Amino acid sequence: MAKPCLVIFMTLPCLSLLLASRVAEDLPRRVDGGGHLLRMRVDGTGTPAVVLEIGLGGFLEEWAAVQPDVARRTRVAAYDRLGARHAMSPISGREIARELHRALVSAQVNPPYILVGQSFGAIYNRIFAAIYPGEVAGLVLLDPAQEQFIDWMETHHPEDGLSRFPRHHWPEALGIEATLEELKSLGPLPDVPVVVVTGTRRGQDAKRDALLPVWTAMHRDWVRALPHGRHVLADKSGHGIQIDQPELVVDLIIELVEQARARRVE
Repeated sequence: MAKPCLVIFMTLPCLSLLLASRVAEDLPRRVDGGGHLLRMRVDGTGTPAVVLEIGLGGFLEEWAAVQPDVARRTRVAAYDRLGARHAMSPISGREIARELHRALVSAQVNPPYILVGQSFGAIYNRIFAAIYPGEVAGLVLLDPAQEQFIDWMETHHPEDGLSRFPRHHWPEALGIEATLEELKSLGPLPDVPVVVVTGTRRGQDAKRDALLPVWTAMHRDWVRALPHGRHVLADKSGHGIQIDQPELVVDLIIELVEQARARRVE
């Protein structure tokens, strides 16, 4: 009877090591962003590569329902921004874009890129695209923050405006004003397709419901000014479209991927 017990006790550590190894393989990599290590998960093969940028303080795991399906069609990277939750000096959008660019090089995720940004991440996308226009093949912006809406809120609802936004020990939030100034000073977006998706679901938050017509109109007006802009209304989604309607997000990303591939063939 001793032998079966011995086998069990000898194999349990091996099983534990195997499970630990599999978990470790699934953990995001630590990628050099130019002196700082960023968490980045890279999956799939192909071009153009898709880069997933989450909103303020978000984690790359918020793309869990999107990244695997995109990875079946092309290379895709999701990452966490430096300074989102660490006590350090303020960080601006230009710094974030440059660190992301260095991290993509370090991880061997090569351009061209389809940039996908949610909320304030869309502003970082726009800054990245303005700095590296030759490396961007398209943008998918999910319920994106708009500088016009931020200004409108400060005028009409200052109690919920930028000046009241929590900042303590949050460098990314401390850098919002600098980021918005950088956005104004940069040139236009590259001449590529831009899809803006607005989450229009009502009934979960009365304040958001009241502001939704203004939010939606500003998205619509901004898209109309773009040469290749498209506005999509996501009626089953709130602010987290990548969580509420991941299949829609995947479809829009793949659509831009295929468009970029077709342009390269022409």
